[in-house]
Amino acid sequence: MLYVIVIAAILIFGIILYDKPLASYVFKQGNLTKSQGAVDKQFVLKSKEIARKQPFSGTVKVYKTRKQYKVKFSKSIPNKVRHALREQLPGSKAHTKKR
Repeated sequence: MLYVIVIAAILIFGIILYDKPLASYVFKQGNLTKSQGAVDKQFVLKSKEIARKQPFSGTVKVYKTRKQYKVKFSKSIPNKVRHALREQLPGSKAHTKKR
């Protein structure tokens, strides 16, 4: 009986901790090398343009909350590029935390 409870607890924590982005984009030296999922075609086009103007390498993950989008960036993406990418996503969540 105890093993059933332990397995159920492991499954619940696994579901909660599993990373499920709506879309994931990988950039290398200003080029979009891998994209998974779709958010908005205009966001992809504008992010490619930003990457062409200011080359960077890193990962951009887009999550959907109830009413808006939330964007997470890898640490290798500069803050100016993060701000520009966040502005291009329609209905994105404002970045309020200071680093």
